[in-house]
Amino acid sequence: MGLAGTGIGATLRDHGRFGLFVQEDGVIDGQRLVPEGWFREAGSAHIIGGKSVDYGYLWWPEPTTGDSIHLGAFEARGIYGQRIYINANERLVIVVLSARAKPTGATVLDDAAFFGAVARSLR
Repeated sequence: MGLAGTGIGATLRDHGRFGLFVQEDGVIDGQRLVPEGWFREAGSAHIIGGKSVDYGYLWWPEPTTGDSIHLGAFEARGIYGQRIYINANERLVIVVLSARAKPTGATVLDDAAFFGAVARSLR
């Protein structure tokens, strides 16, 4: 038996195609496969036990602190620094495949700054 939300093995292209599917709100070739708005909800903060938590349904909202370019953006995060960044407002998907040395959860690199710089450069 496998676990949902863990251990996905895919190519960079596969991750990118999935990111585009998410950006398009679950529509492929004009056919809706995911209920409208589900990804927007999945990538939003939720209230758990009366407390707002920056976590959706296996997606993390991108913090907008100090940088409005990330408004509405969210991402999937892998344990070793893999990312699928979705920014529908900017029509942008960024995939990062990496193998950082330790699965500490701490980000040594500033992914949000990188994603923001890419989004601004494409405007």
